[in-house]
Amino acid sequence: MLALVAIFAVFIISALGLIALLWYWLRQRALREPRPRKTKKVKRRKAATDATEPEPESEPEGLPQKSGRSRLISAATLAEAEAANALPSVDYPEPEAPEVPAAEAPALPAPITAAAQQAIVLRQHFPPNRAAQTRSWLGGSPVLPGNAEWPVNPVTGKPLHFLLQLDLAEVPPEAGLGLLPSEGALAVFLDLDWGPGEAFRVIHAQGYAGTPWQALDVPTNLAMAYGDEAALVWPWALTPDHGTPILPRWPVAPRLIALPESETPGWQHTPATAKALLDAQGQGDIAPALDNADFHGADGQGFEPAWYGYPQDWIAVQIASAALVREADRASRTVLHDPYPGLDEDERAAQIKAVREEAQAWFDHALNNPALAPLGPPLRKAFWDWISTHRALAEPVIPEAVEAAIETTLHASPEEAAKFPEEITARVAWRHVLARRTNEGVIAPPPARLLAPASGTYELAATHLLLLELPDNPSLGHHFGGGALQWWIKPEDLADRRFEAVVMTRA
Repeated sequence: MLALVAIFAVFIISALGLIALLWYWLRQRALREPRPRKTKKVKRRKAATDATEPEPESEPEGLPQKSGRSRLISAATLAEAEAANALPSVDYPEPEAPEVPAAEAPALPAPITAAAQQAIVLRQHFPPNRAAQTRSWLGGSPVLPGNAEWPVNPVTGKPLHFLLQLDLAEVPPEAGLGLLPSEGALAVFLDLDWGPGEAFRVIHAQGYAGTPWQALDVPTNLAMAYGDEAALVWPWALTPDHGTPILPRWPVAPRLIALPESETPGWQHTPATAKALLDAQGQGDIAPALDNADFHGADGQGFEPAWYGYPQDWIAVQIASAALVREADRASRTVLHDPYPGLDEDERAAQIKAVREEAQAWFDHALNNPALAPLGPPLRKAFWDWISTHRALAEPVIPEAVEAAIETTLHASPEEAAKFPEEITARVAWRHVLARRTNEGVIAPPPARLLAPASGTYELAATHLLLLELPDNPSLGHHFGGGALQWWIKPEDLADRRFEAVVMTRA
C-alpha cells in the first residue's frame, strides 16, 4: 500500500512540473511575438472588415522606409504601409555627408619618381682635341665592343645615321637607378634622311673587362644627312650634294646632377636647375661670340681678319664663300638691309650679281681642294683682299662664317686646330657649354641627357623612363626642327635590357 502511495505522489509532482514548464514556454513565446501569430492577427482583421477581399501575399520583412517617420513593413499590413508612405512628407534636415578627400594621383613607380629628381647630362669636352681618353661621343662613327653591326632602316634597307655612343662604365653608378647596364656601350642610330617611319635603333653593345672595342666601317651607301635639306643645314653647302653623311664628332662626359622636387612634370627652367648645370660645367666665364667689332682694325676702322691665320684651310674658304652667295641671293630678293643704298636699281642688281659670281668661283675652287688642307699666307691674303672689296655684303655674315669655320676645324682636324690662338678657340666655346653667365643672366637651355625629366609633358612619362633626349643643336649638326628627339623605355624593359622596346617622340 505504501508503494502505491509513493508512486502516486511521484506522478502528481511530475505532472505539476510539466504544467509549470508548459506555462513558462507559452509565456516566453508570447513575449517574443513570433511572426506566425502576427500573420494570423492580420487574417482575422481582414476577415472582420471585408470577407470577400483576397488575402494579400505574405511580404518579407523589409528595411525601414523613411517618410517623416520610420515604419517597418512587417509591423502592419502592406496596405497600411503604402498608406503611410502616401502621407505628405515632412522635410527634416538631412545629415551632412562626410567630406570625401579628393582622389590622389596614382603614385609613380619608384624609378620614374627617382628619375624626376636627377639628370645624366652630356658635358661636351672643349676643345675636343684636348679631351681625355673617352669612348663617349656625339656624331662621328661608332667604336663598340663585341660584334655590333651597323643597323639599317627595316623598310628601305638603307643604313641609319649614327648619333651617339655612351660608354656605360663612364656613367656614375648611382645615376643608373639600378636599371641602366654598367658595362658595354649604348649607341643610337636614326634615319636623318627622314625616310618612312623615322626609323631608329638603340643598341646595347655588351662588353666586359677585356672585350675588344671595334670601329664600325661607315657604309658606302649611307645617305647624306638631312637629304634634300642639307643645303639649309651645313654652313659649307650650297646644294644637297655638298652635304655629309657623318655628323660632327664631339666627345662628351656623362655627369650626374640633382634636380629640385617639383609639382610640375617635365624639365624645370629654374635658377636651381641653371645652378646645377653651371656646377656640372665646372668652367668660369665664357668668352662671347664673335661679332663685327672683331673684324675692325686696331683703330676701329677697316675690315681685317679676326686673326692672322684666317682662313686656315679650304673648308673655311668654302664656308665664307657659301655665306656670301646666300647673302647676295637675299639682297637680290629684298631691299631690306640694302648693302648698296647709293646705287639705282640696275646698278644695284649688277653689283650683287658680280659679287655672287665671284663668291661662287671661290666656292668651286675650294670645293676642288682637300677641305682641311692648310692655306699658306699668299692664299689667305688673296682671299681676304677679295672679300674686303665686298665689305657691304660680307660684314653681316662674316662673324658666323668664321665661327663655323673654327668649329669645323676643331672637330675635324685636331692637328690644325691646335694651331689656333687660345683666344680664338675660346670664342666658340659658348656653343658647347651646359650653361653660361651673361649680363642678362644665366643661359641654360635643356641639355642632352639621360634618365631625367623630359621637355614637355607626355602620357608616356607615367609609365616610361626618358632614356635619352637630344635637343636641337646646330653646333653638333642636330637639326630637329627647333625641338628635341626623345627615346622612352619602361623600367622593366630597361632592367631586362630590351632596348628593342624603346619608342621615340618629338618634343
